[in-house]
Amino acid sequence: MYRKLYNLQHLSQEGGYFVETHRSPQTVWLENYEGHTRNASTKIYFMLVADEKYGKTNFLNKNKSDIMHTFVDGWPAKYIYVTSDGILHEKILGPDHEKGQVSELLIPGGLYKTAKVIANDKNSNYGKFYGEVPFTLLTEVVTPGFDYRDRYVLKTLDELKSTFPDLLHELKEFIAPNSTPQNNH
Repeated sequence: MYRKLYNLQHLSQEGGYFVETHRSPQTVWLENYEGHTRNASTKIYFMLVADEKYGKTNFLNKNKSDIMHTFVDGWPAKYIYVTSDGILHEKILGPDHEKGQVSELLIPGGLYKTAKVIANDKNSNYGKFYGEVPFTLLTEVVTPGFDYRDRYVLKTLDELKSTFPDLLHELKEFIAPNSTPQNNH
């Protein structure tokens, strides 16, 4: 429903679907950003769908800018992010605050993050009707505004091993499925 309503487009490298809904006309100058100028902020709808065909996982990626994720509708999503000192954190973005879920989650710029819909989880009370595909719809506000030059997606298991050797077990499912070990020769 939301894919058609908002004309969400597939994010092939990162996983999931998105549409940009706002790009601030104001710009800021940034010393450490390629090209130096960015819009002050951007906002998108972002959706994960718990069906491999449609993008159930947001692959491990980082952005130079801060990103505020806000839950809108659907099933809760597990967000994982790794601090600069290599500490892994998990938060559940969703509507049920009594179960410890949060409706907003700020990921500071420069941290790797990933997410997936919590569906068919034995600890989840979120069932589904026949034919229904679980999804998570959220908004993301990026400040300074999103620019593809500022995003980086971890692409291979070898890259994951060298970046987070102690977190391989926890993060390997969040590498794009077409990634393969690189030949070091």
